[in-house]
Amino acid sequence: MSGSVLVAIVALFTTSCLVRIAPAFISLQIDPHTQRYLERLLPAAVFINFAVYILYSEMVREPVPALVSLVVVGAVAFLNLLGLIGTAVLGTTLYFVLIRIIG
Repeated sequence: MSGSVLVAIVALFTTSCLVRIAPAFISLQIDPHTQRYLERLLPAAVFINFAVYILYSEMVREPVPALVSLVVVGAVAFLNLLGLIGTAVLGTTLYFVLIRIIG
């Protein structure tokens, strides 16, 4: 396994722990409105950060398939058609099919 893959796995695990596991054990004294806002904002921010990291690393190697996949995933996510897992599967499949077709 390459170094960048290991870094991504460790970063994802650490971020997941900070966003999803740590709040179960650490109680912050904030008002309910702010708490609901943070519960929505933090996972979305994590998702956006990893999407940018993945997009950048793939755009360097295969720019056209990565861009097409990102546009399709963005449209499907915006229209809320397949859910998170379905959208990820669609984007990944499209990316690898385009790599196979293009080069």
